[in-house]
Amino acid sequence: MYRLNSTFLWYTLFCISILFFNHSGYGISSIHKGEAQEHSKNPVVSQNTETLLDSGWEFYWNKLIEPEDFSELSKPDSIVELKSWTLFKLNKKHLPSFGYATYRLRFTLPLNRPSSSIFIPPAYAASKTWVNGKLISEIGKVTNVRNDVLHRRYRQTIPLDIHESNFEIIIQVVNFYHNKGGLDKPLSIAESSYLNSKNRNKIIADMLFIGCLGFIGLFFLLFFFFYWNKDKAIFYIGIACVSLSYMALSSRYAPLAELFPTMSWALLTKVEYISLFYSGTAVSLFFNTIFKDYTHELYYKILIVGFYTLSFLVIVLPAPHFTKFVLPFLIYMLLNILYAFYITIKSIKEKKHDSILLISGVLLGLIVFFLHIFIFIGKLENLIIYVNFGYVLVFLMLSMLLMFRFSRSFVQLELSRELAINQRIEISRKSNELTNVNKELKENLIQLENYNAELDSFNHIVSHDLKAPLVAMHSLITFIEEDLDLELDKNAKKHFELLKGRVLKMDSLINGLLEYSKIAKGKKSKEIFSLNSLLIELIEILNYSDSSTFHLPDEDIQVFANRLELEHVFQNLIGNAIKYNDKEKACIDISAITTDSEYIFSVKDNGPGIDDKYHSKIFEMFSQLDKNDETSTGIGLAIVQKLVAKNQGTITVDSDEGKGTTFKFTWKI
Repeated sequence: MYRLNSTFLWYTLFCISILFFNHSGYGISSIHKGEAQEHSKNPVVSQNTETLLDSGWEFYWNKLIEPEDFSELSKPDSIVELKSWTLFKLNKKHLPSFGYATYRLRFTLPLNRPSSSIFIPPAYAASKTWVNGKLISEIGKVTNVRNDVLHRRYRQTIPLDIHESNFEIIIQVVNFYHNKGGLDKPLSIAESSYLNSKNRNKIIADMLFIGCLGFIGLFFLLFFFFYWNKDKAIFYIGIACVSLSYMALSSRYAPLAELFPTMSWALLTKVEYISLFYSGTAVSLFFNTIFKDYTHELYYKILIVGFYTLSFLVIVLPAPHFTKFVLPFLIYMLLNILYAFYITIKSIKEKKHDSILLISGVLLGLIVFFLHIFIFIGKLENLIIYVNFGYVLVFLMLSMLLMFRFSRSFVQLELSRELAINQRIEISRKSNELTNVNKELKENLIQLENYNAELDSFNHIVSHDLKAPLVAMHSLITFIEEDLDLELDKNAKKHFELLKGRVLKMDSLINGLLEYSKIAKGKKSKEIFSLNSLLIELIEILNYSDSSTFHLPDEDIQVFANRLELEHVFQNLIGNAIKYNDKEKACIDISAITTDSEYIFSVKDNGPGIDDKYHSKIFEMFSQLDKNDETSTGIGLAIVQKLVAKNQGTITVDSDEGKGTTFKFTWKI
């Protein structure tokens, strides 16, 4: 909830601070006039007041005149008020941005005045100042040769000689980089103590603002890069604070110009402009990140395109053209504020419980905003300390709210970590159980392999060691029967036939056991074949006496299965339907249906039927309904059921005694 409460407040104040720090032209300090008297030829120095020297200045265009070069006959090009010389007209034409000029003002102060000083705001751009013929300062390098000019802009406070009453101020200004030119702000005279106090207040306010914002920004950047890089809102607020802090520091004190005395002022100004654009874009991206559920998807793209476009134009365009992009950027930020206000109203409607704190924050921002307006227009100048403190307080409050949000995230993260630890313990336990299961499975596989080996050995024993004696026994009985053929009576012959039948049945049982044990061994390949073709081949073999009638499926389907296995199932079911039929002519119906996942087959006969109590018993090994049947082994249907189950199917029997039997089974495709 706090992110919605605080974001619009922070965003609005941030944009407003950018607007005011750059309203008078980015790269310079705003000059706040305080309580001032109107200019006169004889200004009065009073306590806690400033006298503005904003009119009556002699203006000499494209002339750099030093005090000794002036004479009473020197005629100025114009008498002007202090403002950018691009607003002046000479010969009915506006002056260009680039050029140089000399300003001169003469005035008188009473000798019994208190100790007083003159405040000179920064000019566009290099300047040289004389007071009563004495060179007081040279800011940058003043010359009429463009390539030799070194642009610098600083404000200065110059004490006036208390023993003099008549003063002449001469200021030379050269500009070859900005779209403004000359002295665009008035000079002022006041008590030295008043101007020094005012200057100290400004420095305190600046250092408070710059230091706190810089600290907050660096804190969030370090926090983002080393602890919490999942939330880009942290990165954006850090970049915004650092950029705004650098912008205020550079525009008022220009530390890079002090460190690199020969560095181009135009280059320094371009860096400040890009810092300005970066701070505005970062705070807009921060707002977009926090309110991503409410902002339009094009908003992010517009921000990125706007930043790169403005930055590119500032980099590639020469002076003074790149200095004209402050106003478009300020309009861009105002539109951002309007859109942010709309998004905030939209979020309030959906989250009404957030509205009280949010509206309170907006009201606080408006109070600071209007205080800054009064300072900008020259009223209540000393309140700058409190306004900057208000900004810092708002940023600190936002930091506390964000850190509260982070703390909640950390609590959730800690809970997630504990949950992850518990899950890891549970996974470890399950892993140990799985390891034990795998060990058991490996042991079972080894045991199964041993069983298979034993089964192979058993098959070998059955096929060789058991069947061989049976063959020998059957041959021996046949030889004895042939040798005693004339001597045997009818009963003896019957016994010999019964004995040979038992041997043959034993051989059939052994063959059935071998066949049952081999069903699941090995992988059988599948193929596509015609079902009716398979059934016709089986019928030709089983119905050799042509004693049965068959009805095959009306539609011959193509079956994808193991042909031998399906053939074995049909052979057993059709063979039983013929073998155990008690009618004069067996009638057998075979049907087949195809679904998405399986085949459904059925074999129906008109035989004697099977009682319900035997429906499950007939699929058991060695199960026989007719105990006197010497030809049956009782293994056939057990093999059928095993083959059907192997192919992921089921087999059922539907029969009543005396009404025929229907076997239905499924076969997975």
